[in-house]
Amino acid sequence: MNLNEQQMEALMRKAAGESAREAMEDLLEKLGVDTVDVHETQKDFAHLRTQRKASEQVTVWTRRILLGIFLVGIAGMLWVGFKAALGIKS
Repeated sequence: MNLNEQQMEALMRKAAGESAREAMEDLLEKLGVDTVDVHETQKDFAHLRTQRKASEQVTVWTRRILLGIFLVGIAGMLWVGFKAALGIKS
């Protein structure tokens, strides 16, 4: 069997592609990704993205609420100090 340079290159590309595909499928299976049902895997990743975004929103709102509580506490302390400095009794 005598192959010219173009045929040899095409054969090498095909073999490299198959090897890469097998290696990728093996890696994904080791990571627990279903390589057979791609649509379910995509749905799972979409759900994970939704959960991540929701978690980030909870974190943002928690920080805002804590900052608000802190600022209200400082304002209350300043008000009490201001009233005490002026001798105002309620």
